[in-house]
Amino acid sequence: MPGVTDAGSTRLLLAGPAVARTFACALLGRLAYGVLPLCFLFTVRDATGSFAVAATCSASLGLATLVMPVQARLLDRLGQHWVLPLAASCWSVLLVVAVVLAHGDHRAPVWLGVSLLIGVSGPLLGPSMRAQWREIASEGPQRRRAYALDSVGEESLYLVGPIVAGGVLAVGPAWVGLLVAAGLVWCGTLALVASPHRPAAQATTAAPRRRHHGRTGLAGLVLALLLFGAGSAATFVGIAALADRVGRPGLAGPVEAALAVGAVAGGLLWARHGRSHPAGRVLAVLVTGLALAQLAVALAGGLLVAAVVLAIGGLATSPVFVVAYAAIDERVPAGRRTEMSTWVNVGVNAGGALGTAGAGLLAGGGAALPFALAAGLSAGAAGVALAWGRMSPWPSTSPTTPPPTSS
Repeated sequence: MPGVTDAGSTRLLLAGPAVARTFACALLGRLAYGVLPLCFLFTVRDATGSFAVAATCSASLGLATLVMPVQARLLDRLGQHWVLPLAASCWSVLLVVAVVLAHGDHRAPVWLGVSLLIGVSGPLLGPSMRAQWREIASEGPQRRRAYALDSVGEESLYLVGPIVAGGVLAVGPAWVGLLVAAGLVWCGTLALVASPHRPAAQATTAAPRRRHHGRTGLAGLVLALLLFGAGSAATFVGIAALADRVGRPGLAGPVEAALAVGAVAGGLLWARHGRSHPAGRVLAVLVTGLALAQLAVALAGGLLVAAVVLAIGGLATSPVFVVAYAAIDERVPAGRRTEMSTWVNVGVNAGGALGTAGAGLLAGGGAALPFALAAGLSAGAAGVALAWGRMSPWPSTSPTTPPPTSS
């Protein structure tokens, strides 16, 4: 399939056949994952009468992180046309089961089991769209622009998803949001399956897979992303603690939105101005900027300061993902890229769980402590990224030449 070879504007990237339609529908499908958490939380709370049970069930949805590489491997091996419809069907059926359960009286273990199944069955629309970007855009500046555009879209969903969920909760019972999520996910699934840019299945044997795994050297990258995710999660806890300290918890939302706006702006800037540099060094610089912003909030405090400083620090968020995905593309053979790219999400999400727990324990000692923890974790991520880059000097964030070969 021919890719878009012009390295100019994002508009030219989207001008390829069916590219804009596929991306728009895929984003609509991914919106389901922004709508579901809040609606599921209140569905379980309304059905059980226990916020603790609801929170536990919501947390179990995050266990999907652990099985993402499994579904991603199936996507690489069998193709999106087989795996995505099956996963979307299972996910939708389970959401309907949850709606049925919401109309009865069921104990916590039942809800916990359903939430675990929902968490592990969701179709991987994000990794699948990025696999299609690899078919659409050639490696180099155009691929970087595609990933930046994808990251901007994903960050925007963090703003839109809770708004849609809030609208659903305002006009009807929470379980309606589960049906909305099921409908949305099919939009993305059908668009990706019908896309002319859908990658072909890549059957691989066990032996080459082991050899490739030995050469990828991505453990340091995943560790850096884990620390990055932990620092980001600790920041959100700090924002909530800061708003609670001043007696206005509702202000946490606008401050978080400012951080998301910074991330969107950072993705757009990176798409236009990003350049080819060693990935480890670039990641270290980006995360160091975020660490400085978190440290500034820890020292200065105040919601207004937090909103401004974190919006500036948030400029680094989207580029971190762009650089990570590009590094994986250049390290991993085509037949395993969807699987290996999900380790970016595994690292960030696992770190998010650890960061949330750690910051939650510290929040009682003052609102500054979660931000201090976040700064320390981000600084650690920068150090790991720099060390990883030195041990694995290739690839760059957007290469124009092949990797060096040994003599």
